[in-house]
Amino acid sequence: MVNEGVFRWWDYPIFAVLTMINLTAAFVLVRYWLSLGDLHRYTLAYLILTIPLAFALASYETRWLLLPLMRRPRPMTPTPGWRVGVATTFVPGAEPIEMLAATVAALVDMDYPHETWVLDEGDDPAVRRLCTRLGARHFSRQGRAEYQTESGRFERRTKHGNYNAWLNELGFDRFDIIVGFDPDHVPARDFLRRTLGYLHDPSIGYVQAAQVYYNQSASFVARGAAEETYAYYSSIQMTTYALGYPIVTGCHNVHRAVALRQVGGFAPHEADDLLITTFYRAAGWRGVYVPETLALGLTPVDWTGYLKQQRRWARSVLDVKFRIYPKVAGRLPPVERVVSLAHGLYYFHGLATLANLGLLVFMLASGVTPAVVSFRTVPYMLAAAITLQACEFYRQRFFLNRRTECGLHIRAGLLRFAKWPAVLAALFDALRPRRTPYMITPKVRYRLEWRALLVPHAVAAIVILTAILVGALTHGKPNSVLLIAAGIIVASSCGIMLTALRRWPPPFDSDLLVRALNGRWRWLLGRRQVA
Repeated sequence: MVNEGVFRWWDYPIFAVLTMINLTAAFVLVRYWLSLGDLHRYTLAYLILTIPLAFALASYETRWLLLPLMRRPRPMTPTPGWRVGVATTFVPGAEPIEMLAATVAALVDMDYPHETWVLDEGDDPAVRRLCTRLGARHFSRQGRAEYQTESGRFERRTKHGNYNAWLNELGFDRFDIIVGFDPDHVPARDFLRRTLGYLHDPSIGYVQAAQVYYNQSASFVARGAAEETYAYYSSIQMTTYALGYPIVTGCHNVHRAVALRQVGGFAPHEADDLLITTFYRAAGWRGVYVPETLALGLTPVDWTGYLKQQRRWARSVLDVKFRIYPKVAGRLPPVERVVSLAHGLYYFHGLATLANLGLLVFMLASGVTPAVVSFRTVPYMLAAAITLQACEFYRQRFFLNRRTECGLHIRAGLLRFAKWPAVLAALFDALRPRRTPYMITPKVRYRLEWRALLVPHAVAAIVILTAILVGALTHGKPNSVLLIAAGIIVASSCGIMLTALRRWPPPFDSDLLVRALNGRWRWLLGRRQVA
């Protein structure tokens, strides 16, 4: 297998110039920040402000400096003769059967010889009829006590338990290659032809392709959720691939059956994809990341679905880091150990946001303000922000679909702020010893759970406004920079709360899928019509 660099010759001088500029801006900001003497006078406040800033700068600069390492594999054509099993799971009632029909039709239509299986948690007669009509096979563990355990490989009502029951019953013995698809992800006709060839290398245990959403135009939340993924599924995954650690993503992936059996099947955890990546690498199996749009899936379109998904993702990733990663870290190479550990640090931003909001309220009410909170700091922060954003625009050159994915991504920023209570709750979930039930992201219409979104943001806005009033009555006019920051936060919280009053579309919309297949994705998905 041959990898190729993503940078072209002209990228190196541009990257070098941008690197000098952004490192200079970061250095000037850090030097100014450290020169103010706030550490000794306002130690706690200074640390609350400094630690998130330092983490953000370090994370950005690390990703930036690793950018030239990006690699992608050259296409490899699979030879005939492999026994390929393609499977998707389905939960009747939680997922619409129309969505399953679109996915199964596309799975059956893929152009390398294979069998398509639907792993039906409910043994639904309608799903059986659908499989018969479309040419797929049907499996259900319903009524099989040996495949309905309370925990472990065959845990009931979980995706990994469903897959492992099928694998144990027939998948491992029947197939050389296992391909898993979420029921909302519709593949291109050449998905197998574009991914299977890499398994000619006997050291490759899994292949992962990019995740792209066809319904991202459905709502503000859907577009923001998609914006959060653009960098990850392009430059970040191509860099981790170069470092030997491409991360499995549960939406659609390819597994060598021997490798999958060696690591015990799909990992028994909500973060089964992240955990199985660690197991593969600990067992010595390598992975391949294919930075191409080979399938289109769904993203949540309303706050309920989005916040539930983000809380589940954060809780499961943090649980892996707290309880499982320390047991296997010693078997990973040093670089991969660092990459794997860093992968979960993002989910501490809920705690950082709460700390900063608490500090803001204290400063507004008490009038105690570190020197760094002043208009003198604004030019330094602004220069660093503009410089890093210019570098970000350059990095967007390596996005998968530059015409539709480039931009400021303001929606993603608002979603990041909106979800801090959910991510904070996930941290507490992960710290508690008791297990939480497995949850799937709903694909049907549901009502808004008001408390998850409105209560935290309403409380935050009210507390901030109260702190402004208390400060004005006791100390006179508060610090102007604090007032501007408070105004931005309150306005953002109010805007987020107002969006919750809108009527959102259902996550799965067949009209959107039809337009995706017959519109700009027509070339990708074989000009297929969806009934």
